[in-house]
Amino acid sequence: MSYQFVHIECYSAAPRKVKGAPDHVNTAAQVFGEAMRVPRYSGHVAEPKAPTKLGGTTTLEELEALWTEQVESIRETVKTAKGTSYQRRLRRDAATLYTEIHSHHLSVETLTHDGGRHAPEIKTWVQRVLAHFKSRMPQGVEWAAVLHLDETHVHLHILAINVDDPKLDANKLHAGKRAAAEVRACCETPSAICSLPRPLPKPLPPRPPKRALGKRPATIARNKVHNAARLAAWRSASRKVRAENAAALAAWKEENLAHLKAARKLRGEVPEMAAYRAAMRQFQDDYYTAVGAPCGLLRDGPRKARLTTKQHAARKAIAEQMRVQSAEFDRRTLEFAQKQAALREVITALTEGRAEISNGAVVMEDLPHCLKALGESDEDRMIQGVLDLLVLSGEVGVGAVQPLRADEIDGPGMG
Repeated sequence: MSYQFVHIECYSAAPRKVKGAPDHVNTAAQVFGEAMRVPRYSGHVAEPKAPTKLGGTTTLEELEALWTEQVESIRETVKTAKGTSYQRRLRRDAATLYTEIHSHHLSVETLTHDGGRHAPEIKTWVQRVLAHFKSRMPQGVEWAAVLHLDETHVHLHILAINVDDPKLDANKLHAGKRAAAEVRACCETPSAICSLPRPLPKPLPPRPPKRALGKRPATIARNKVHNAARLAAWRSASRKVRAENAAALAAWKEENLAHLKAARKLRGEVPEMAAYRAAMRQFQDDYYTAVGAPCGLLRDGPRKARLTTKQHAARKAIAEQMRVQSAEFDRRTLEFAQKQAALREVITALTEGRAEISNGAVVMEDLPHCLKALGESDEDRMIQGVLDLLVLSGEVGVGAVQPLRADEIDGPGMG
């Protein structure tokens, strides 16, 4: 895999079926357990290993305890049709846990047997993922992130709780669901299509009363036969009514399905779904800008982009080149910032008398090492120019050296 992968989802306390896996359900407790590698929820992993904590406002264990406490303590007020109100617990199917899964194209086997060669790449990817996550989250969100190295590819989980929301609404943290909710709130008329009226089932015939058997043997035998015949007739009539009801319901389902398909075709795309898809595409685009491109990951896979093997390989090469260039830019930016700080330290030492200018150079007992070997890059020439000006002003005696403002030595686009 050489393309970005990020999956966001919301979970509740109630079990929810997984699409495409009828026998599997997901709950918030199961998601917590899988992230913490609880044996009960780690059956899909051959050899589960303890996750690596990456960051967050708390730990996974504390986050689960907070989620349990909040869900159990929340009470919501419900108004009845008569105007009265009462309080009840939060619905179990309310989305209260927000999660994200981010996967890197590097395999765990490669990472663990490369002698640390890819460790800086993974570290940079993790830092960018967490920075992008924090930039998207509102205030009052408790979250934790862990790294898993016991499956095929390196991946991390982020679990978050919207603590500031009175109902812990996790949908407000989901980019697509939040956009759909905003559109839904603005719609004057609901976009849902009404089904055809469901047919009312025919009532079953009443069960016939039993005739008293009597006392004489002949009467008892005759009444037993009579009761059995009436009971058999009633059962036969009931089966016929049930069959008619089932046939009517099946016909309604078929007719209603055709009605809904035709209505959806005439209606076009639902505004909420259009907003959802647009928000999710924008989310992937923003993620590519902040994480994917700097880390050498492609925006789309070859199947979606309809690329040949050679075309996909060419895009992978370009993505890797962009990752290397981004890493080089980050390195130069960091080095320039360190040299700026060192230059400020030298200026401060000159003003305080801890350094002096002698024989065309700055003499300082603990001169920063990064200023001793300046190269030929644009940033180093800029730093060297400031040092030369300091030496020149000290030799010709042009006033006293004054503390410089930060913006006086910040290079264009580098500060």
